[in-house]
Amino acid sequence: MRQVKGGPQGSVKLCKHCEARPVYVENNRELDFCGIRCRTAFQKGQENPGSVRASPAPTSPATCKLPQCEKPVFVDRNGVPGEYCTNAHRLESIRNAGAEKCLYCLRWPKVIMNDTLSDFCSKRCSETIFTSAPILLIIKNDMESFKDVSKQFRDQWKHRTVVPTVVQIWKIYSDKQHNDQFSRYRLEVERTSGVSGGNSKRRWHGTIRACSIGDTERQSHVCNSPACSLCGIIKTSFRLARFGHRTNFGRFGAGIYTSATSSKANDYIQQQGRSPYKAMLLNDVVMGKVIKMTTDNPTLTAPPAGYDSVVGEPGRSLNYDEAIVYKNEAIRPLFLVIFRP
Repeated sequence: MRQVKGGPQGSVKLCKHCEARPVYVENNRELDFCGIRCRTAFQKGQENPGSVRASPAPTSPATCKLPQCEKPVFVDRNGVPGEYCTNAHRLESIRNAGAEKCLYCLRWPKVIMNDTLSDFCSKRCSETIFTSAPILLIIKNDMESFKDVSKQFRDQWKHRTVVPTVVQIWKIYSDKQHNDQFSRYRLEVERTSGVSGGNSKRRWHGTIRACSIGDTERQSHVCNSPACSLCGIIKTSFRLARFGHRTNFGRFGAGIYTSATSSKANDYIQQQGRSPYKAMLLNDVVMGKVIKMTTDNPTLTAPPAGYDSVVGEPGRSLNYDEAIVYKNEAIRPLFLVIFRP
């Protein structure tokens, strides 16, 4: 391996293929090549030893992949070239390819944060929303999440009635305190139950709406009516202290009730405002270790020992399923679905 003198650290290891650029350093460990191109070219030469060795990588920089941009690509401190001249051009290229835009600024495409696809294009947009929470952001009907949620709504409508038409879908961002409590609880349940993500499921909930929030793109602000349970949930999430003030019968005690059946949740909706539509919540529920019950037990204030939630199975007293959790931090609202009854 060819080496050249460097600074006070000694010699610099050069790429095994082109022998012109320093090797890439990953986690303080020197690799054998300066980048993917040289590594690939070297491997091809090993697979075809009789062929002529590929020429060293050109020293002149390549140009940005964004059409009509002729600037040289960005090269990192290890000499490894990228595909674009700037991150802005990389994002624009993704946007031009049809990637969904940030829910907040509606300008740049969504990016991956913490190994998952974010709703936002940047940390700045994300922080702006979560510092303003609770807040609703509209989901456009051409977005994948609109298609996904509306499909779940239709597929889980089990009553023998006409499936309503989804009109609007909103993403709900809970206040930071509750969001943090939910995340900590999910991690705790994941550790204790050994189930990935704490066995988090999307479940429906119907309640009282005393306003017309969500009916149009202009109606995104929660109301202050004490009669509007829907806006109360959006503002502070679910509260066990309000058990008994809702429409739940409480077959399995004082818990927070949801269902995997959208048409069952519809039975508990009360529209008290002047709206031609109805509203339903789709929630993120940490189920953890589940116990399935077919016999009512209205005295429960927690799941039986060793379990994190209760699922009421259809059978004796139930026609459709119920999912019950007994801690406020076990659930958070995710989407507000507005539909035409």
